[in-house]
Amino acid sequence: MIKDDARQALVAFISENYMVDEDEIPLDQSLIDEGIIDSFGLIEIASYLQTAHGIEIAEDELIRDNFGSVNKMIDFAARKVGTSCAS
Repeated sequence: MIKDDARQALVAFISENYMVDEDEIPLDQSLIDEGIIDSFGLIEIASYLQTAHGIEIAEDELIRDNFGSVNKMIDFAARKVGTSCAS
């Protein structure tokens, strides 16, 4: 997993599914706190990450430390994939 590519793909997914311009998506702030997604959106993003990166995400992993921002989501997915790619 190349983090920059994964981040861009996730931002594109969020933009397409939540009708927000890519440049309006904060990378280091909570998408829920910013009003971009709700808790159901978090589930959809987790599903996207599972499919895009071939990982399994347990319900108890859907926490702010892992899903509190786009960058945290990508870091979490990278840890699940088991790589330590340069950003």
